[in-house]
Amino acid sequence: TIAGKQQQQQQQRQQESGTTYFQTLLLLVKGYVGPGCLSLPWAFSQVGITLGCVVVLFFMAWTSYNCWIVLQIKRQHPSEVNTYPDAGTWAYGPRFGAFVSICICVLQLAICTVYFSFIGENLLAVAAGPMSHNGHALVMTLALPAILALSCLASITKMAPFSAAGTLLLAITFALLGTVMVGEFEDRPSQPLTSIQSLSNLPLAFCAILYSYEGICLILPVEAAMRNRKSFGSVFGVSMTVVAITFCAVASFSVWVFGDVTNGSITAYLLEEKEDHRNLLVFANTAASISVLLTYPLQLFPSLELLGPILLSRKEKKRKQRRAAGTNTEEENKEDAEEQNTILQQTDEQERQPNDNDDDYAVQAQEEDDDGLFLDHHTNNDDNGGIPGDSPLLRLVLVLFTYTLALLVPNVQVLISLAGALAGSSTALLIPPLLELQYTKRHQGRRRVWSYASFLLGFVFMCIGTISSIADIVEIYSGN
Repeated sequence: TIAGKQQQQQQQRQQESGTTYFQTLLLLVKGYVGPGCLSLPWAFSQVGITLGCVVVLFFMAWTSYNCWIVLQIKRQHPSEVNTYPDAGTWAYGPRFGAFVSICICVLQLAICTVYFSFIGENLLAVAAGPMSHNGHALVMTLALPAILALSCLASITKMAPFSAAGTLLLAITFALLGTVMVGEFEDRPSQPLTSIQSLSNLPLAFCAILYSYEGICLILPVEAAMRNRKSFGSVFGVSMTVVAITFCAVASFSVWVFGDVTNGSITAYLLEEKEDHRNLLVFANTAASISVLLTYPLQLFPSLELLGPILLSRKEKKRKQRRAAGTNTEEENKEDAEEQNTILQQTDEQERQPNDNDDDYAVQAQEEDDDGLFLDHHTNNDDNGGIPGDSPLLRLVLVLFTYTLALLVPNVQVLISLAGALAGSSTALLIPPLLELQYTKRHQGRRRVWSYASFLLGFVFMCIGTISSIADIVEIYSGN
C-alpha cells in the first residue's frame, strides 16, 4: 500500500541519518553530567551525604517521569505534537505554547551561562601565573572564540562526535578525581558529613541538585534524532540510571574524603586546597573545562530551534507589510524575484516527475513533521536540515548574551542555584504536571491527585529557591 511504502521509506532514511543507540546514550549522559555534577559535592556538604543521595534519587524519579509524560503526549498525538511547545499548545492553546517556549529558552540560556562561568572558574584555578590576577573575565574571553566556533555546528548529529569527546574527557576528570581521593583517603575527616550542616543553605543546595538534571530539554530532540526511536525507552532508562549513580558517587565520595567543600566546582576547590596533587588536579580542571566547552553547542541548540522560526516569522510578516505598502528595499525586491524563480523551477520539476514519485514527496513532508525538535520545520528548511530562521548572527548574539551574563554574575555556585530554582523548576517540575492534567482529564483518581501535588510542590520549591538565590547574589554584591 501507499502508506506502507511511505513508512518503509521513512524508516530507511531515519536509519541512514539518525544517531545509534550508543550515540544516543552518550548524548543523554553528557547532556546531564556537566558542571552540575561537579557542583554536587558543595550541595552534599550542606545537606549531608545521606539526605543528598535521597534528594538526587527523588529528583531523578520526578524529572524522568515528567520527561516521559511529555514524550507520551508526543507519541499519542503525532499529528498535533512534535515538540515540547507543541504539547503546551495542544493542552492549553497557543499562548501556553509560547510560555513553554520562553521557559525552555530561559533554561537553556541559563545553562549556557553557567557553562561559561564554570570554564572561567576552573581555568582560573589552573592559571597560577599572571593570568590569575586578571580574573574570571579574561579567562572566559579567551575561551569565547572556541565556543563561537563550536556553536556553528549545524545539527545534533554533527555534535555527536564532540559530545563523545566531551564524555571521554569528563570520564578522565572523574578518574583523576578518584586518584586524588585514593591519595587523600588516609587523611580523610574522622567524622563524615552525614547530617544537615546549614539550614540557611538548604534551598540553595536543593536547587543545585535540581540543576544537575540540566538535560531535561534535550529529551525530545535527542529522541527525534535517534535511528530506532522504539528503543528510546530503553536507552533513556539506562542513561538516567548511569546519571543518578554518577551523581551520588561523585558527591558522596568527595565529601567523605575531602570533608566540607566550599566551592561550586570540586576540581577548582581541590586545586586551591590540595597542593600535593597539583599536577593531577591541573589536568583534571583542564579536562573538565574542555568537556564543558564541547557540550556548550548541544545546550544552545534548543534555543536556536525556538528563536529561529520566531525571528523568521517576524521578518516575513514585516516583509509582506512592506510589499503591500510598496516600500520594499531593493534587496528585498531582488529576494522576491529569486523566490519566484525558485518556485517556478520547482513547479516545472514536479510536473516532469512520474506519478509514482508522489509517495516520495509525501514521505519527505511527513519526515519534516517528525524531525521537528522544538518547533516545526515546515518552511525554509535547507537541504542539510538547517533550522528555519537560523543564522550566524543569531548564534553570535546568543553566545555573547550568555557570556555577558556570566561576566555580571561570576560566582558559579550562585548561578547554578538560581538556574535550578527559576528556570529548571518551570520547565522540569511545573509544566509537565499541567500537561498531564490535560492528558488524563478523562480519568480520575491517584494520577490526577499526583499531578496537582507535583505542581504545588514544584511551585513552592521554585519560590523558595529563587528567593534564596537572589538573596545570595545581593549579599555577594553588597560585600557580605
